[in-house]
Amino acid sequence: MGSLDGRTVPDLPAMIRYARAPSPEFLKLLAKGGFMSPLLTKRAVAGLPLDVHFREGDYAHVYCGLTRVVVVHHVRKSLWVSAHKRYRSQACGTGLFRAWSTTEDGFADALEQYLVGVAVRQADVSREGAVQSTWASVTSPWTPFDREAVLGYVDKPARKKARAFAEIAAVRAEIEHLRTRGRRWAPMPVGKVGAKLDQLAVDPRGRLVLIELKHAGASPQSVYYSPLQLLQYVCEWAMAFESVRDGLRALIAARKTIGLSPSDTPEFDRGFRPVIGFGPDTRSGEVRARFGDVLSIANQHLPEGVSPIEVWSIETQTQPVRIA
Repeated sequence: MGSLDGRTVPDLPAMIRYARAPSPEFLKLLAKGGFMSPLLTKRAVAGLPLDVHFREGDYAHVYCGLTRVVVVHHVRKSLWVSAHKRYRSQACGTGLFRAWSTTEDGFADALEQYLVGVAVRQADVSREGAVQSTWASVTSPWTPFDREAVLGYVDKPARKKARAFAEIAAVRAEIEHLRTRGRRWAPMPVGKVGAKLDQLAVDPRGRLVLIELKHAGASPQSVYYSPLQLLQYVCEWAMAFESVRDGLRALIAARKTIGLSPSDTPEFDRGFRPVIGFGPDTRSGEVRARFGDVLSIANQHLPEGVSPIEVWSIETQTQPVRIA
């Protein structure tokens, strides 16, 4: 990897973290028989299975497609239960969204009443939301363990400098050359650098799988520029790997302890496997061709030791199929 604004990679590890593993106290509350264990009961809302993930600072987020229907924050001996205002205002949530003491009764009943009655927008559970949910349920060829993965930095200047990769500039220049040859490509996205990777998983070899998920019917440019988007994430995670490896292992271990991840989830080791995942692959011929061009260019600029970007699709309730 090249230098980052004059700094070399060894300067960066102290600036980066991935600290999403819950504290031992929070984990105990989520374990079988614990006060918060009802949060982990397998349920479906609006036709999609709920998906629980942890966030830095002892947060647990319960996802339904693209939206979070429950957010729990563990603070000392209290548990603050919240959600977006569109959910907090629904009658079924009466009594749930407040601070709970771990010694009181009623949490399981209040949670059940809410999840049975909550109304979720169709936009959050269809198209991309359905793709996210389907991929969250796979157990092969890898095991997912986190979503909306964002690396933490000591400050905004460090984050900005760390994300300025020479590889991305080179790929953008090559794509721009294609655009100027009269092929009617949409302009490449500019401005804020993407940081939120859709999914993290571990494969049977212990490699970190970096997954960008797309609905094949999304805007054409969002689909065919997705290899460029994924390359940005791959460069960042490869650069940060040594500083976040222990945090990733701690998160997987915590999830296994309370049954959120299978007990046979492979031990996380080293190596990277970048993946773009679709639901049903309904891309047009033009979008497919442009996607292939961008994919080919991106694969020529991957960090050392990273395997070529794979492309997979999955139909609802079926096994993923590799398509490139």
